[in-house]
Amino acid sequence: MFMNDLKKVLLAGIGLTAMTVDKADSFVQELVEKGRLTVEEGKELEQELKRQSKEGSQEFLAKLDAKKTSVEYATKDDVRRLEEKLDALLSQNK
Repeated sequence: MFMNDLKKVLLAGIGLTAMTVDKADSFVQELVEKGRLTVEEGKELEQELKRQSKEGSQEFLAKLDAKKTSVEYATKDDVRRLEEKLDALLSQNK
Protein backbone atom coordinates (compact mmCIF):
# COMPACT_ATOMS: atom_id res chain seq x y z
CA MET A 1 0.00 0.00 0.00
CA PHE A 2 2.71 2.48 1.02
CA MET A 3 4.80 1.78 -2.08
CA ASN A 4 1.82 2.36 -4.40
CA ASP A 5 1.12 5.71 -2.77
CA LEU A 6 4.81 6.57 -2.98
CA LYS A 7 4.88 5.71 -6.68
CA LYS A 8 1.87 7.95 -7.29
CA VAL A 9 3.55 10.85 -5.50
CA LEU A 10 6.76 10.33 -7.47
CA LEU A 11 4.92 10.19 -10.78
CA ALA A 12 3.02 13.34 -9.90
CA GLY A 13 6.29 15.08 -9.01
CA ILE A 14 7.90 13.99 -12.25
CA GLY A 15 4.84 15.18 -14.17
CA LEU A 16 4.97 18.53 -12.37
CA THR A 17 8.65 18.87 -13.17
CA ALA A 18 8.02 18.10 -16.83
CA MET A 19 5.17 20.61 -16.90
CA THR A 20 7.37 23.24 -15.26
CA VAL A 21 10.15 22.66 -17.81
CA ASP A 22 7.60 22.96 -20.63
CA LYS A 23 6.32 26.24 -19.17
CA ALA A 24 9.88 27.52 -18.81
CA ASP A 25 10.60 26.58 -22.44
CA SER A 26 7.49 28.47 -23.55
CA PHE A 27 8.53 31.50 -21.51
CA VAL A 28 12.04 31.46 -22.99
CA GLN A 29 10.60 31.18 -26.52
CA GLU A 30 8.36 34.15 -25.79
CA LEU A 31 11.36 36.21 -24.63
CA VAL A 32 13.22 35.30 -27.82
CA GLU A 33 10.22 36.24 -29.97
CA LYS A 34 9.94 39.60 -28.22
CA GLY A 35 13.64 40.24 -28.78
CA ARG A 36 14.56 40.29 -25.10
CA LEU A 37 16.89 37.33 -25.60
CA THR A 38 18.88 36.25 -28.61
CA VAL A 39 18.21 32.80 -30.03
CA GLU A 40 21.57 31.65 -28.67
CA GLU A 41 20.81 33.05 -25.18
CA GLY A 42 17.42 31.33 -25.29
CA LYS A 43 19.01 28.00 -26.15
CA GLU A 44 21.56 28.38 -23.36
CA LEU A 45 18.86 29.28 -20.84
CA GLU A 46 16.71 26.31 -21.88
CA GLN A 47 19.69 23.95 -21.54
CA GLU A 48 20.51 25.33 -18.10
CA LEU A 49 16.90 24.96 -16.93
CA LYS A 50 16.78 21.37 -18.16
CA ARG A 51 20.13 20.57 -16.54
CA GLN A 52 19.03 22.00 -13.20
CA SER A 53 15.71 20.16 -13.41
CA LYS A 54 17.46 16.87 -14.14
CA GLU A 55 19.96 17.38 -11.32
CA GLY A 56 17.15 18.24 -8.90
CA SER A 57 15.21 15.14 -9.89
CA GLN A 58 18.27 12.93 -9.51
CA GLU A 59 19.07 14.42 -6.11
CA PHE A 60 15.49 13.88 -4.93
CA LEU A 61 15.48 10.26 -6.14
CA ALA A 62 18.82 9.60 -4.44
CA LYS A 63 17.49 10.95 -1.13
CA LEU A 64 14.33 8.89 -1.51
CA ASP A 65 16.34 5.77 -2.29
CA ALA A 66 18.47 6.31 0.81
CA LYS A 67 15.38 6.61 2.99
CA LYS A 68 13.70 3.63 1.33
CA THR A 69 16.55 1.29 2.20
CA SER A 70 16.23 2.05 5.91
CA VAL A 71 12.53 1.13 6.03
CA GLU A 72 11.66 -2.33 7.31
CA TYR A 73 8.34 -3.74 6.17
CA ALA A 74 6.26 -6.25 8.08
CA THR A 75 6.22 -9.70 6.57
CA LYS A 76 3.16 -11.93 6.39
CA ASP A 77 4.60 -13.94 9.28
CA ASP A 78 4.97 -10.75 11.35
CA VAL A 79 1.34 -9.85 10.73
CA ARG A 80 0.21 -13.42 11.47
CA ARG A 81 2.09 -13.42 14.81
CA LEU A 82 0.57 -10.06 15.76
CA GLU A 83 -2.90 -11.30 14.89
CA GLU A 84 -2.36 -14.39 17.06
CA LYS A 85 -1.18 -12.26 19.98
CA LEU A 86 -4.12 -9.91 19.56
CA ASP A 87 -6.57 -12.81 19.44
CA ALA A 88 -5.00 -14.27 22.62
CA LEU A 89 -5.26 -10.93 24.43
CA LEU A 90 -8.84 -10.40 23.34
CA SER A 91 -9.84 -13.91 24.45
CA GLN A 92 -8.26 -13.29 27.91
CA ASN A 93 -10.36 -10.15 28.41
CA LYS A 94 -13.67 -11.94 27.84
